[in-house]
Amino acid sequence: MTKLRTPSLGLAFLVLNLLSIQAVLAHYRFDTLITPDLPTGSKSVIRQPHSWNPMLDSTSKNMTCNFHSGLAPEIAVIKAGSDISFKLDNEIFHPGPGALYLGAVPEGESAGTWDGSGARWVKIKDWGVREYTPTFWYFELTRTWQVNATIPAAVPSGEYLLRAEHIGLIDPGKPQFYVSCAQVKIVDGGEGKLGPFVEIPGHFLPTDPGLQLNLLQHDLGMGPYRVPGPDPWEG
Repeated sequence: MTKLRTPSLGLAFLVLNLLSIQAVLAHYRFDTLITPDLPTGSKSVIRQPHSWNPMLDSTSKNMTCNFHSGLAPEIAVIKAGSDISFKLDNEIFHPGPGALYLGAVPEGESAGTWDGSGARWVKIKDWGVREYTPTFWYFELTRTWQVNATIPAAVPSGEYLLRAEHIGLIDPGKPQFYVSCAQVKIVDGGEGKLGPFVEIPGHFLPTDPGLQLNLLQHDLGMGPYRVPGPDPWEG
């Protein structure tokens, strides 16, 4: 009779570790801001997330700027109308939409102190579905390492939090949220009137149709995919 060999405890631990590493490697963080004055990028202007792990509760107060390690030590100076980028420490592995928000710092505070509370946020850019077939949705940001945008020239001068958000749609109705905030000061701004403002959390509902999407089934009755949250501000 062939005797079955029981795997050693060490081998079991190794398998568990490999599975854990695989799961972690599918996660990512926005950890570097690139601007014309910071062409190689800076991590010191971003409130760095504690880990690669996503947030799962869209109503949590940590949706504002993630579970971060504290206030960033520096503030990036950006001219209105400039191109900027958020670079990630891993590719955006999960399909799903992305967005970029500006939070206007209240009077008496600075980008280096404000916690992002209150209805002071506007969306300035979003990324949705590039194309779809009857069996799958293809998102613009999937497998990218960097998201690029332009600070609208009409944004008034002042201090802001610049917030990157990506929503991983793994299981229908169970989205994963990847968020980072950069501390910025916008100069040479325009005369646009920001608004309408939203709060974060609160910029979309947990029941938003864009969060319930089944990636493997295109529901023709749903119509075009709409990125959760407000429409981008156009100045």
